[in-house]
Amino acid sequence: MAALPKEVQYNKPMASLPAETSSMNVNVRPSNGQVFTRSGGDIIQFDLPAHSFLVPSSLTLRGLIKLTPTTAATDKFHVAGIPGASWIQRVETIVGGSLLESINDYGRLYNLLGQVNIDYATKAGLQTEFALGGGGLNGLNAKAPEFDSLNGRLGPTSTAADDAVAGQFPFAIPLGCLLSSCSELIPLGHMGGVRIQLTTDQVANFIRNTGAGAAAPGVEYSELELNFDLVDFGGAMDGVVRSMADGNGDLVLKSQGWNISNVALPVQVPNNQTEFVFNVRLSSIKSVICQGTGPAKNEAVNGLYDAIQVAGPAGSTQFFIANKAYPQTPLRETNNAGVMSALRQALGQAHDIYHSNIAIPQKQWDDIASLATTTVSDQFAPASHFVGMNVEKLSTNSVMMSGESSQLTPINIRLNPSVATDGAATLTLYSNYDALIGINVASRQIQVRV
Repeated sequence: MAALPKEVQYNKPMASLPAETSSMNVNVRPSNGQVFTRSGGDIIQFDLPAHSFLVPSSLTLRGLIKLTPTTAATDKFHVAGIPGASWIQRVETIVGGSLLESINDYGRLYNLLGQVNIDYATKAGLQTEFALGGGGLNGLNAKAPEFDSLNGRLGPTSTAADDAVAGQFPFAIPLGCLLSSCSELIPLGHMGGVRIQLTTDQVANFIRNTGAGAAAPGVEYSELELNFDLVDFGGAMDGVVRSMADGNGDLVLKSQGWNISNVALPVQVPNNQTEFVFNVRLSSIKSVICQGTGPAKNEAVNGLYDAIQVAGPAGSTQFFIANKAYPQTPLRETNNAGVMSALRQALGQAHDIYHSNIAIPQKQWDDIASLATTTVSDQFAPASHFVGMNVEKLSTNSVMMSGESSQLTPINIRLNPSVATDGAATLTLYSNYDALIGINVASRQIQVRV
């Protein structure tokens, strides 16, 4: 039977909003202070309003970061990763007094996504919001974006004649969490009190000083605000929303989140295969990505923000979930283009060649801080050799749980290095997983199924 294409279906039904629908842009300031100055461990709390519907994609964290030199020496401060996020150690979502989600190593996760889930042009366009660039005595010099420097920030920095001085720079980053990753609007009016809680990281984890003083700067976080859009459909919508509850009285929202786990990475011996066990229990894992750190012959100066090719130039890496190997044959570094292709598929489609979302130059991929070269990393050009795999049964968001389960067995990473590493380090596993958020409309209790 012949049918008209959708482009000429002029009589297709269109939904309309209730007449009393309204929207507003909201700024929420911290409820426990305005200026935070500890060098790590500060807790910052944002309490969301208990009405209307939150638009998940609009959740943005804004603020100012001030770096103050503590010595009159030749200070030269380097901020690693995405400076607008590197200072965050943990993001927690608390609903009705119960912990819904906790993401540790948040700054490192943001650094990963800023390199493997954003293309060059987009990242260059986000230079101001991500707080990239810097330079000069106060660290506020404008820097033109370049393909090989779309990371980190420089400054404050002394010169031979002048000491570095305090500088304050702004940032505005999308705040990723279970709520902001939901496919549906968040019914705040049907939930208990919602709080987003941040914990600041130790300054030494994301800022280094290569000046003569070598002292860490003083830090100050101010004018912090959580910005988002709220939509109100009117009082009649409450009954409609309640009628959408399932047999258990729950509204079910689909989301996704990240689990970050670390294990010790001892000194590796060439051709000595080792398995590392991550006790991660998740029902539906979409993708896994690992990052090795380490001194790399003292060339990896960004610490936790360098991703070292720990398997060496001829080694291999393989993931095991539910006793299944991903991939079936190990990812061999002799063809590191294939390793990058697998990484791209972990967060996208291999055949979507017009929308590649990786912003890693070849030099950062296989040369900087490599165990086979002598090229030192810096904040603008970190080592970026992440290794990842797509482990979904079907890459789609149209079904509830499409990933592989690790509920019965842990996740293993099998590493077969080709060269020796020169120092103990850390192996980090980033697991992207599906989550279902159940909101009971009667009790306003919430539970997450992961």
